[in-house]
Parts: sequence; structure tokens; C-alpha cells
Amino acid sequence: MKRFSVLATAVIIAVIFSLNTSAQDVRTATGLPIPIGESVIWGQVELKGLAPDETRPTIYVSLMMGGAQLNRVVANDKGYFVFRERARDGATLLVTVGGQDVGSVVITSAGGDRYDMTIDWNSLRSRRPPGVISVKDAYTGRSAENDKLFTRASEAAKAKKNSEAIKIFEQITKSDSKDFVAWTELGSLHFGNSKYSDAEKAYKKALELKPDFMPALMNLGKLYIADNKFAEAVPVLEKAVETDPASADANHYLGEAYLGSRQGSKAVGVLNEAIKLDPAGKAEVHLRLAALYNAANLKDRAAMEYRSFLEKKPDHPEKSKLEKYIKENLK
Repeated sequence: MKRFSVLATAVIIAVIFSLNTSAQDVRTATGLPIPIGESVIWGQVELKGLAPDETRPTIYVSLMMGGAQLNRVVANDKGYFVFRERARDGATLLVTVGGQDVGSVVITSAGGDRYDMTIDWNSLRSRRPPGVISVKDAYTGRSAENDKLFTRASEAAKAKKNSEAIKIFEQITKSDSKDFVAWTELGSLHFGNSKYSDAEKAYKKALELKPDFMPALMNLGKLYIADNKFAEAVPVLEKAVETDPASADANHYLGEAYLGSRQGSKAVGVLNEAIKLDPAGKAEVHLRLAALYNAANLKDRAAMEYRSFLEKKPDHPEKSKLEKYIKENLK
């Protein structure tokens, strides 16, 4: 079995590709009755730094191709996931942990069928929950008592005491139903617990009170994407881009929503805008565009995207493969 590691992102700290794994390996790891000879894409997501007494967050792995989601699975309690599909060049695995996007891994037919990923849980945990507010005082009508409760709830959320934080934010919103920031915080906590219905209700309540509140817009859009409700995500994220056209994240996620709802032509414009707004931070978007163009057999355009990506990420582990594609398709 051949293995090698690559640096993926600050959160996905290692990816191991394996060749020639057996059906018995997959059955043992996943507990699924995989027939001998069946094609699979599988692996394990390890959370490095997760304490034994910590609640394990829900891990979703999505299989993407040409901007469309082919399938999504939940990793088991040991982090194993499996897709009963053949590995294809151009496909990607997108990983979401506790409602937070942590990165993507490009699949190659030469890379084998097993993709193990190590997530830096301490780095991910240090991030605030999806869309946690940095504008606590955006709502000016909060009472002194509720302000103290808000601080307590925020501290509980930071300490990963989500149940306690949820109870306090519910207490705040019951006392003052107009506190759109508290509603948004409540939604983010539910989102982090993968309770999408509760999160959606809280975000919608926040947006009823303040329709242009960016944290609620962004996170409701992300929630819909995570829940495969791409059509619902589109108008929410369009509103986010309208509210803050200079947000690279808003343009990026709107592009993902367009791709998921099979509006590729619309996706191209906003994805390019995301790159323009944050060239280094959104370098990976070049790969999304390249996959889209490759699927449409526009290989010269795909090659240009790969070239632009390598200009920003010259040490990428797939550099030689991408350079080969560029040489073959960009005349």
C-alpha cells in the first residue's frame, strides 16, 4: 500500500492517499457489507486534539463533480465514510465538521480509493461557531440585564458549552424578541449542533427584524448549502451580495449556491468576483472554476484557471499533474 501526505489547509493538516485497499478493509472500518470488487471512495476523518470527554461533532463528507453535489454522507463514530462510487479525476471531497466548512480534497484516479484526513481540532475549535457575531452591540435596544446574559452566553459558547449557551440566548429572546443579534447567535449554535431546522427558524427571525443583517444572511445561506437546499440559498446569498458587494465570502457562497442549483453560467461571474476581492484567500476557487470548465469540455479555460491557481499556490502538491493538464490543453 502506497501512502503520502500533503498539506491541505490550516485545518485539514494532512491527507493520506492509499492504493489497493480491499473490500474487507472497507467492511471492517465502516461495518457496511461491501461486495468484493465494488468500486468505492472511502476514508477516515480524524479530529486531532479532540478530548475523550468532548462530544464528537457531526462530520459530513460531500462528493462533488463539476460543481454539483453527487452525494453526501455522515462519517461514523470513528470518522469513517464511504461512497460506493469509482474515483474520478476532477471530483472533490468537501468536509464539514460541526457546521463549519474545513476544506476540500481533490480526488485523482491515480491516487487510489482511500482518502484519510487529519483535522486540527484545536484550530477549528478556536474559530467561533458559524457566523458568531463580532458586533454584539449592533442591537441598541438590549437591557443591561440582557447585556450581562449575552456576555455569559457568549462565554459559554466559546467554552463549547453549547447547551448552556442556547438556554441563555433563548432566555434573552424570550425577554426581548426584537434582539436580532441574539436570534442570530442562537441560530449559529443550532447550526453548529447540526440542528438545521432550529437554526433556520432563528436566522429567519433575525432577518424579519433586520433584513440586511449580514451574519444572519451569510449563515442562513451556508445552512441551506449544507442541507442541499441550493435553490433556497440563492435568494438569501443574493441579498448578502447586495448588502455587502465587497464580501468575498458572500460572492463565493453565492457561486456555490448557483452551482448546486445548476446555474453554472451565473456562478462563474460571482466566483470570479470572489477571487478578485480576495486573490490569495480565494485561490482554491480557481479549482472550482477549472472543474466546471473541464466538465463542460472547455479544457483551455480550465487550464487557464489551473495556471492562475498555481501562480498563487506554487507549492501545491498536485502541481505536476496540473502543469501536465495545462501543457496538454493550453496552446
